[in-house]
Amino acid sequence: MEKYNTFSQEDNILIHTRILNAPRDLVWEVWTNPEHIKKWWGPNGFSLTTKSMDVAPGKTWDFIMHGMGKDWINKIEYTAVKKPSLISYRHSGERSEDYNFSVTILFEEVEGKTLLTMKSVFKSKEIIEELNRKVNAIEGGKQTLNRLGDYLKELSDNY
Repeated sequence: MEKYNTFSQEDNILIHTRILNAPRDLVWEVWTNPEHIKKWWGPNGFSLTTKSMDVAPGKTWDFIMHGMGKDWINKIEYTAVKKPSLISYRHSGERSEDYNFSVTILFEEVEGKTLLTMKSVFKSKEIIEELNRKVNAIEGGKQTLNRLGDYLKELSDNY
C-alpha cells in the first residue's frame, strides 16, 4: 500500500495520493464535518476556525487558519460534490487572485481502506514555486494529509 502514498508535480499541478486506514464513509465524514476537520486541517502547528461550512455545489466553506504567527483567511467554493467519492472546489484567500487554485479530491475504496487522490491546479508553475518559497506550501500539504491520517488512526483507536 505504500505505493499509494505519493506526491508529484506536473508543471502547474500538484498531485497527492494517500492510502488511509479507514473506510471511505469515515474519511468523507472527517473531510466534510467542521467538528472533525478542525482537528486535522492545516500544516503542523496550525489550528482552524470555521466560520461556516456547507459542502454542496455552489456553497462555501469560510475558515481561518492560525499559524506562523498569523491568521490566514480562506474561502472554498464547492463546484462538485458526490458523496462519498468526489469533492471539487475553488480556493481563494486574502492574498492576490494569482494564488487562487482549483482542487479535485477522489475518495476510492481499496481493500477496506480509502485511497485519497488530491489534485491541485494553479495558474502557473511559478506561482507554486513562489508559494513554496514563502510558506513551504508543498510540505504544508503533505503535513495536512499526515495529520488527517493521524486523526483517523486516533478515531479508530478510540472505538
